[in-house]
Amino acid sequence: MPTQLTAETLIALSVQERKALISQQASTIDIKNIADEDLHKAYKLTKVIYPIISYYFQHQIEQDKNNSVLELNIQSELIRSKTEKFATDFIAWLTKEFEHKATIDNSPNPRNLFELSGAKLLVTSNSVTRSLSTRMGNLWEQISNISPYVIIPEIEFGIKITGIDIIIFNNDTSYFAQLKTLKGTLTGSQIPRAKKELSIHENPLFVVAFNLGQWTFPQYSKIPRIAGKEFWDKIHIDYDLVESHVKNMLLLIDKTFAELAASEAQK
Repeated sequence: MPTQLTAETLIALSVQERKALISQQASTIDIKNIADEDLHKAYKLTKVIYPIISYYFQHQIEQDKNNSVLELNIQSELIRSKTEKFATDFIAWLTKEFEHKATIDNSPNPRNLFELSGAKLLVTSNSVTRSLSTRMGNLWEQISNISPYVIIPEIEFGIKITGIDIIIFNNDTSYFAQLKTLKGTLTGSQIPRAKKELSIHENPLFVVAFNLGQWTFPQYSKIPRIAGKEFWDKIHIDYDLVESHVKNMLLLIDKTFAELAASEAQK
């Protein structure tokens, strides 16, 4: 007989054991109401964990009460460590990008117009902004995961739920959320997909980490959207701390980029 899935059962297991048990339970879920085959697995997984996720959160929150990560000084240190590590890793990558630029003039197969023209700084600027934007999406998940009011399915259960980055617990309700950087992060072609991914779940939520720009994800009656401070308040993370540490991180990256560019110009 399969092990009954309860919050207590999952808490006692390793991540790999949690994944195996959730996957086993998911294989029994009926998916006849979900037309998109790509979302069958996501639907099954959330149907398995939704009934017990609130209890799991309650345990997580209770465990955090002593020396809580929600205390501002602890929060600040944890956020700082994540943004500093991000900056260190990105600067290491950035340095390699500048080293790669040195080979552009001799490359027989340019990848874009910047390389074709030998516009070295534009080559690097183009790749830097794209890589930085992509990598920062994961950083918001890492920072949010400081809070006991957040669960990242991949970290906690070893499962990837298509279209769901984090699960949020607020006012005794669990929300399955997609987390982006800015209001305008999604392009027009990505919006229908995001809507479809979210709409198959109970209590879906579209979240952006910073209240900047104009919404490209429309306001749907069944998919609330929140931005910036409203999101961080829901998970009891101080928005001002997030903004301050992220600003410092980006200024350091910008300073390093300027120094590397100046050094390259002198060659």
